[in-house]
Amino acid sequence: MNAYKRFSYYYDEVVERLDYRKWLNFVIPYLHYNDKVLDLACGTGTLCMMLKLKEFNVSGLDLSEEIIEIAKEKAKINHLQIPYHIGDMTNFNLGEKFNMITCFFDSINFLKTKEDVKKLFECVYNHLEDNGYFICDIFSQALFEQYKNNVLDEDYDFFKIKWVTKTRDERTLLHDIIITENNNYYHEYYYEYLYRIEDLYHEKLKLVSKCGDFNEDLCDEDERILLVFKKES
Repeated sequence: MNAYKRFSYYYDEVVERLDYRKWLNFVIPYLHYNDKVLDLACGTGTLCMMLKLKEFNVSGLDLSEEIIEIAKEKAKINHLQIPYHIGDMTNFNLGEKFNMITCFFDSINFLKTKEDVKKLFECVYNHLEDNGYFICDIFSQALFEQYKNNVLDEDYDFFKIKWVTKTRDERTLLHDIIITENNNYYHEYYYEYLYRIEDLYHEKLKLVSKCGDFNEDLCDEDERILLVFKKES
């Protein structure tokens, strides 16, 4: 399964360059005070905490037990009450509905098949209130091409990471991650898969907006495609 294990404990430091405010500012216009939000593939909960501080009722779900453990600890340290769930975003039932569901940081690209995507959209539909929004992103063909032979080799304060990304075929990326800390060696790998906008579909969820790289339009050179779906009553 594409679930972070040991890498979970280094995740925040490695992705610290990400400006989470871009995602936060993107979803805010679709929310009202006290709305319920579910963040799928929530990772260590950074976006969940930002939404909570904006006074939304937020929950998180992720496949990785290790990363959920970190998310819970971060919430505790910051005195925030955020329900976190360990679960598969293609097969979950939380017994409640939300005004918004999010799935960011190309997490959908971790799903191997269109059938998996279909299952995700069905779970999303079942957990959305009428007129609720599903907002997600996927990486573009342009970014896929950039990743054909990409190497991140960096030293951090307490560990070193070598992250090699290669294409395996016309739609598959392999992320090969080696972490070294205090002469200990950890090796993990993950796959991602290219999807087109038309691959993300549910007959009862209407695509109401699409853009690239947080701009107003969508261009071929954009690296991240953002999509907004609405469950119409």
